Amino acid sequence: MNMGLHFPERRFPELAQKMAALGRESGFVDLDHYLYQLMAAPLSSEQLKALSGALTIGETYFLRDPKSYRVLEERVLPALIAARRRGGKTLKIWSAGCSTGEEPYSIAIILTRLLRDPGEWKITLLGTDINEEALERARRGVYGKWSFRNAPEWLMEYFTPLGDGQFEIIPRIRQMVQFGQLNLAGDAAGAGSLTSGMDVIFCRNVMLYFHADQIEKTVARLHGALKQGGWLFVGPTEVDHQKLSGFSCHHFDGAVLLRKGEPRRKSVRPAVLPGPGEAFAAAPSPAAPPATGVPQARYTAGAPVPPADQLPASVEQARAAYRAGEYLEAARLSLSAPHLAECLTLAARCYANLGRYQEAREQCEKALQLERLDAHSHYLFSMILEQLGDAEGAEASLKRALYLDHDYLLAYFALGNLCRKRGEIREAEQSFANALRLLQRYDPAEVLPEAEGITAGMLSQLIKGMNAGLSHR
Repeated sequence: MNMGLHFPERRFPELAQKMAALGRESGFVDLDHYLYQLMAAPLSSEQLKALSGALTIGETYFLRDPKSYRVLEERVLPALIAARRRGGKTLKIWSAGCSTGEEPYSIAIILTRLLRDPGEWKITLLGTDINEEALERARRGVYGKWSFRNAPEWLMEYFTPLGDGQFEIIPRIRQMVQFGQLNLAGDAAGAGSLTSGMDVIFCRNVMLYFHADQIEKTVARLHGALKQGGWLFVGPTEVDHQKLSGFSCHHFDGAVLLRKGEPRRKSVRPAVLPGPGEAFAAAPSPAAPPATGVPQARYTAGAPVPPADQLPASVEQARAAYRAGEYLEAARLSLSAPHLAECLTLAARCYANLGRYQEAREQCEKALQLERLDAHSHYLFSMILEQLGDAEGAEASLKRALYLDHDYLLAYFALGNLCRKRGEIREAEQSFANALRLLQRYDPAEVLPEAEGITAGMLSQLIKGMNAGLSHR
């Protein structure tokens, strides 16, 4: 039996202590004798249960890692829901390594907060773990106060107090989740069709103690379980993003997501995003051509862009580093050509992706000094300013982008959302109307340029939903 766990030499004393305790429970005084007995024959179900319980870490609680849940609730699920309202109303989500169930129940609660018609949807929400004892606790759905540490007050609306510090999850949430035992390091065929065709997979803090080879196998398995364009949530340090195959990597303010990538779009997309609900309206990738009618970054103010063979070698190296997600290296290489507005803009994107927004602002300002007619740079600058809390500056930059490009769809959308959050209803409705007008030029199934895989139909539905919310204010 291979659980996929890897204990480096520094953890040998911890491993020996755990195995000695298991040996004593099984009647063995000598640890070596117990280990020999374990390896002499295939493990029984009872032995596997004991080992998985002792060697795996079951530490979890509701809404653990709020940044990941925020991305799920405000970005990933709204886009999926908007798309599926036109095509079947189905969602499949898998919590792999769910321990005692707090994670899949948290996801179920978020879904009920987003869906106004949950009864019309076919939702598969699967929680799996190798530890059967933890799964039994998950199925019971009864938790102590420790499972609610750092949880918001509204979460308790989904629980019934039982007394003595215990709380039971309400039936309609418990019934949404299906639990099953699964070894992520075992035979993939054992899961059958249960784990196939997933829209979203959570597998966080599960692979921390896997060997590198096992991590690669597990990530490949999860890749196979996802639909094209599906999302995988992982811990920020679990996976070497540079060695991934078939995924694009996305950083959202501390949360790490992998997306089962489209073959034609290998680049790592920037994470300089508008505020909640803005459907991944990202700043343009350096590998992507500018949108029609938008001026390109220039060599110096007023001079044409030089041919590619006349650009410094560091420019292409910077682009390659950016596509690989090596943002610090890409920024360093970009700044070796500070006379190029394109390179300064790329450096700004790199710093923004790293959360270093003040440095991103400085580089974007320098780029705009060289080329004030680049609508994309003004749009990028607005995203950076919003992250820095400068809503007025963000609005001014969006209006400059729209002055330069009257058909800048994402700028209208971002401006509408900015006005919506400030309670400026009429202005929000006007910007959203302009965005909807421009969306009519696209086929609903067409992926919008610079919009992180969002289709025209999905964005249209999202805007209409926002407009409906404005009418109720």
